[in-house]
Amino acid sequence: MKRVFVFDLDGTLIDSIEMINNCFNYTTKKFGLKPVEKEKFNYFLGDGPKILVEKSLDYLIERDNLDEAVINSKFYEIYDSYIEYYNGYDDKKTQMYPYIRESLDKLKEMGALVCVCTNKTLPAAEKILNNLFPQGYFDYVSALEDETKRKPNPFLLEKIVEDLDIKKEEIVYFGDTDTDIETCKNANVTSVGVEWGFREREELVESGADFVISDQRRIVDFYGELPKNIG
Repeated sequence: MKRVFVFDLDGTLIDSIEMINNCFNYTTKKFGLKPVEKEKFNYFLGDGPKILVEKSLDYLIERDNLDEAVINSKFYEIYDSYIEYYNGYDDKKTQMYPYIRESLDKLKEMGALVCVCTNKTLPAAEKILNNLFPQGYFDYVSALEDETKRKPNPFLLEKIVEDLDIKKEEIVYFGDTDTDIETCKNANVTSVGVEWGFREREELVESGADFVISDQRRIVDFYGELPKNIG
């Protein structure tokens, strides 16, 4: 029986592309670099902030013909500046995707445990969740505190299992990238790819998602026995 619902955050519960774009481009401006186009972050997101900065800087090096050695020598200075601003950014504009709150409320009424598992840093995850949900709404928030244990490493997901004392067979996990699906494979839990996020359906299918959905209202269909008419 599926009774523990675990959600990725960016691209699954919330559309945060604007916020992350703003934070990174605030940082690039400090270092005399040109901004990165917002749509590029659809593909830079998902693997944690360090990888996002790496991918973004690699893109700038290629696009603007920058000196790779010079940029790489400043990497940790740029990264630390981004993290400082990102963790302290009080974002009031990012919103949930349609029907997310209604679906989560219904799950809670049904008796499900509702959790978050994200490669966002813990301070940033807590800040955005507190802006959008009542305090203590989620039964567990597992977020990045150690870059070596970021998804697709199963650590963040297995931490939920251990701390809530639940069985993996009870979990269904929702995410919008191949990183999420790989995390589920590594942790041996049921995966649901969501099409409304930052990546295409093809990526979710090719990465081996157990199910793929395009309507946020279908989330509640996974409570109890797995549905047979989705996939």
